[in-house]
Amino acid sequence: MASFIFLYLVAISSVYFLRRLLSRGQRLKQPPGPKGLPILGNLFDVPATDTEPQKTFLQWSQKYGSNLLYISLPSQPTLIVNSAEVALNLLEKRSHIYSDRAVSTIDELVGLDFIFGMMPYAAKWRSHRKLFYQYFNSNAISQYLPCQLFSIRAFLWRSLQPTHDLQQSINLMFGSLILKVVYGADVDDLKHEYINLAHEVMDIANEAHTIGKFWIDYFPFFKNVPGWLPGVHFKRFAEMKRPILEKAKRKPYEDVKIAAAKVNAQPSMAYLLLEKLQRSRKEMSLEEYLQQEDMVIGTTGIAYSGGVDTSAASSQSFILSMAMHPDIQRKALMEIDAHINLDRLPDDSDYGSLPYIRAIILEVMRWRPVTPLGFPHRLTEDDEYNGYFIRKGTVVYTNIWAMTRDPIEYPDPETFNPERFLKDGQLDPTVRDPRTLTFGFGRRICPGREFSTQTIFLFVASVLQIYNIEPAKDENGKSVDLHSIKYTSGGILAPKSLPCVLTPRSEAAQRLILQSE
Repeated sequence: MASFIFLYLVAISSVYFLRRLLSRGQRLKQPPGPKGLPILGNLFDVPATDTEPQKTFLQWSQKYGSNLLYISLPSQPTLIVNSAEVALNLLEKRSHIYSDRAVSTIDELVGLDFIFGMMPYAAKWRSHRKLFYQYFNSNAISQYLPCQLFSIRAFLWRSLQPTHDLQQSINLMFGSLILKVVYGADVDDLKHEYINLAHEVMDIANEAHTIGKFWIDYFPFFKNVPGWLPGVHFKRFAEMKRPILEKAKRKPYEDVKIAAAKVNAQPSMAYLLLEKLQRSRKEMSLEEYLQQEDMVIGTTGIAYSGGVDTSAASSQSFILSMAMHPDIQRKALMEIDAHINLDRLPDDSDYGSLPYIRAIILEVMRWRPVTPLGFPHRLTEDDEYNGYFIRKGTVVYTNIWAMTRDPIEYPDPETFNPERFLKDGQLDPTVRDPRTLTFGFGRRICPGREFSTQTIFLFVASVLQIYNIEPAKDENGKSVDLHSIKYTSGGILAPKSLPCVLTPRSEAAQRLILQSE
């Protein structure tokens, strides 16, 4: 134990003197922030993992009078950006130096570094993103419309069942959709192995990327210490979770590979990529082939792991918001009845004709952004902004929660009000679209945003057309207080429970579901 403490002191002293050396000669000041301790900086000021750090960072912004905050962490200077304007100025206009990712020791140890969204800004990331985008750009997603409509209509049918669990059914809808598109898998049960694996991946990623959770990211030189030492929780976490991630990454792809060999594979992204890879097998060395296959495995793996929890979280917040605001529901229903009525279920051709529905979706994304602190960028060169010096290697967190609560951009920000996005019955282009914030920034913007936007639109329009959404009743027959519902903390913001009830608004609506089955 004494030797461990000695190594620890040597390491943090080295970090201290290195930082002093790097800062020598700098004349620009750093952005404001909480005053830290010598050597350790603000390590103990970082909000606890079970709190809501995005709210703390917003309070700091107000306290220090700045939308750009500096947090001193050992070996990892960190910026918190609480303003959309600042985020766009840095991450969009200077994207060539703000598109890297933080080098995460815990990601490396646990095996999360296969997720291309977490990869450094380099050739490997570009090749993965290019491959993914081929299948999820705005022109490509039309091929998935039948799968989207099938999954949503299956949800509408399940919602008629008395034993239906609303929150789990939403999770199943998005899980089954992504797995069908990516692997051709037919999934109708949340106990399916692929669904469990997808959720485990996101749970692990959520825990690993919670600020301050693992001290090893601040002292990476200790990554090889024995796991039995006190305080080395990160080692045990990695040893326990790495096999799960490896299985989640490879198992669905290997199943497609087996099915393809038997000539009974279902059409899917993975199957098309596998076919293409095998056709070019003779032109590659074994090493090149394995590298290309690993890229296919990683790209398909993140498609189904990363696309479920975020879309499900937004959809759950939509249900919650509608149950809290019956007046908004009525307005939405009036628009649907005027355009579609109960002649058919909504499809993608209705997108331009339902501005109020689209405004509801925008307000859900603003009101409860699913990634409140986004994904951290990393600076690859020294920079200067508004008289502040920002050192190369600084990690930049975008506080999307704070940005969507800017009272200048969004007056009365805590009120759920879709009409803030409307003018003369159409979407108002002068109001900032929250998707320019919630899907990320610059060259790191989410490549699956078009698919996600289309799916959520079809889901929202379909549910509002068919069902009344109301609070559930408690044991005394009173409506549950939905304002007291707690949200998860960590990387993804989702309701911890969803005590809401869907009831068909008419017999004609119920018949429409049954006829579409």
